[in-house]
Amino acid sequence: METRPHRIRGTIPGLFLAQHAIHPEDAIAFVPRDSREQSAFNRLRARGIVRQAATGRFYFSLEAHYAAAERRRLFAVPTAIIGSVLLAWIATLFFRG
Repeated sequence: METRPHRIRGTIPGLFLAQHAIHPEDAIAFVPRDSREQSAFNRLRARGIVRQAATGRFYFSLEAHYAAAERRRLFAVPTAIIGSVLLAWIATLFFRG
């Protein structure tokens, strides 16, 4: 998992990845700088992507991040297919003579 290139966007994930804080033993001290960063940090913690290793020390769980991305993909693909078929069906209604 660690050898693959990580294309993860965001300020907080970028900070953790830049400091290689991806394991509990590599956890870093982190305090959000503003309210927007605090809400993003809280969302990442609620999803289990940013985890606390010790008091005030956190790390970015790549496994949790990729699992969340896979869950989003598993929902988005069938939704896109159904939406495309529905849109095509509606379009054909306008072409009938």
